[in-house]
Amino acid sequence: MQRSGSNLPSALKEEYLTLVASWFLEEWYATEDDLVRDTDTPYTIGTTRFGRQKQRISNEYMSRRHPWLRVENNGLDIVFSVNGIPCRFSNDNPDAPKKRAVLEVHPFQMSLIEEAAPGEAARFVFVIDQGFGEIEEPHVLLLGFSASGQEVCRWRSGGILRKLGDAKKTMPAPVEIQKPVITPKRRDQDDDAAASAGA
Repeated sequence: MQRSGSNLPSALKEEYLTLVASWFLEEWYATEDDLVRDTDTPYTIGTTRFGRQKQRISNEYMSRRHPWLRVENNGLDIVFSVNGIPCRFSNDNPDAPKKRAVLEVHPFQMSLIEEAAPGEAARFVFVIDQGFGEIEEPHVLLLGFSASGQEVCRWRSGGILRKLGDAKKTMPAPVEIQKPVITPKRRDQDDDAAASAGA
């Protein structure tokens, strides 16, 4: 975990941020594992990943296991609150974002923007980042932006480790196979007559 800046509200507790980050990463990895066909393009993988991450937030909210989690807007432009602070998410590059969830203020985030002091974090976005060229292991950042759109704080997840399975070799149990019965092939009389006639 990395916290930068003193502008991250205390309501965004470490345990909440870590849990939300783990949901995003679990769905990221599950999509990566599931979509391996040659017909899976970056577009289909990206839209599936986003859809699963969005649905995970909705499912966790509907489970009622997390009293600090609330879904404010369940559309494709989902806004969810962590301990009363509205947040969005995006699979994007945090240092050069291109997605609207990172670049624009959602109407559900306006109340904090209007009340914020200059330089205070008022808009929050979880960004799932895999680095340049998507060659690094993904991690989650929570970016906090001031009312003027400047990044004023940043939290980074520790990431999760993928468990790919046991590394020890296991041999399957032997199976008894009966010895095959071998007998000479018999020819029919019609085959013998055709063979001697030169056919």
